[in-house]
Amino acid sequence: MVYEPTVATGYPGVMRILRLSAWMSVLLLASSCSGGEDTGGDPTTEPAEGSSKEAEEPSEADGEAEEPDAGDSELEDADPEDSDPEPVSRASMDPNSVHVLVNKQNPLDPLDYSPDDLRDVEAPSEFGEAPLREDAAEAYEALHSAAAADGMDLWATTAYRDYDFQQALYEQRFHEDGAEAADRVSARPGFSEHQTGLAVDVADLEDRQCYLRSCFGDSEQGQWLAEHADEFGFIIRYPEGAEEITGFQYEPWHLRYVGEETARDVVDRGLTLEEYWDQPPAPDYDQEYEPSS
Repeated sequence: MVYEPTVATGYPGVMRILRLSAWMSVLLLASSCSGGEDTGGDPTTEPAEGSSKEAEEPSEADGEAEEPDAGDSELEDADPEDSDPEPVSRASMDPNSVHVLVNKQNPLDPLDYSPDDLRDVEAPSEFGEAPLREDAAEAYEALHSAAAADGMDLWATTAYRDYDFQQALYEQRFHEDGAEAADRVSARPGFSEHQTGLAVDVADLEDRQCYLRSCFGDSEQGQWLAEHADEFGFIIRYPEGAEEITGFQYEPWHLRYVGEETARDVVDRGLTLEEYWDQPPAPDYDQEYEPSS
């Protein structure tokens, strides 16, 4: 089913309010169950390939290699296996690329970007719909089918979120917990991976204790995702112990689609997306946030 919001920015007014209310109720429940610690809160439960803005893919040099001079002797004698191979993709600032890099230092351009190929995934979703871009939706459906075949009960809790919806979620956290706490668990509008249509959060709805919390990573479903998500083009975008690089706490429920080849390479190397694409860490925003109200 093609995802067709009734207004240009996304959810219609009444449904937006109902969905936001339902989502915040779930977050409050998760927070209360956590005793004030490790609340998944609003998972980021947050500038893609072949575009003019994307860095050139690695390619073989044309013609014969130049003869090394005397100063190259050390490099010449080095074991080729000691050098890391080139990544199979490069970071892009084009929001239409599956390789778009979005973090606290790289907002979407434009900030209110919305994909034009969204559709609902044909898989169980907590709130009745989980829009993703076509390639990501197809990949998620394959992932869900494989998980189900292995006895894993997975539900999509949230996928695409437009600028206005993300703004409402972030500012709810901002007003309740303050800027520092909000920035650890929620992306600002225009800085959210969910706005790309390439990210989806998943959960086991029978396990409310670990709903959007780090302990989901210890569950059967969380371990299955850590082992198999890359086979379908997804990575755990915010791995444990990488907050100073990614800017967000560990989120084993947050899947980001980057394509199978890139996903496998990222996982094989044990890197964050920032490290894999040789980009600077993005632990903080450059500016303070000014709420809309």
